[in-house]
Amino acid sequence: MIVEDIKKLYDLFYSHILTPYNLLDNAKLPNYSYVNYYMGENGLIAEMECEREVAKKPVIFYYYFDKDDKLIEVYMEEDGDKNKLFDRNVEKNYQLSKMLSKRKDALYDL
Repeated sequence: MIVEDIKKLYDLFYSHILTPYNLLDNAKLPNYSYVNYYMGENGLIAEMECEREVAKKPVIFYYYFDKDDKLIEVYMEEDGDKNKLFDRNVEKNYQLSKMLSKRKDALYDL
């Protein structure tokens, strides 16, 4: 439990989690229309369109990477609505809060 929390936190601070290269194989899948890469303000952006199996309509995913190719954010666009699915900074703060809360609870149990 604490070891798993520390590993998650470590990964959020230091791991790539996912690289642009990992996404390239998606272009070979039958439900993907395209995978495009282009430069944004802060690094590489991977854009890919695929058809979801359940809804049978196209969805576009946007993966934002920093200059070191670390995943920063992921968005999904469907029917013109763009929703954030992942934010590295939000996840870091969540994991830190979760760990601090567990430590505080453990101190109160003494």
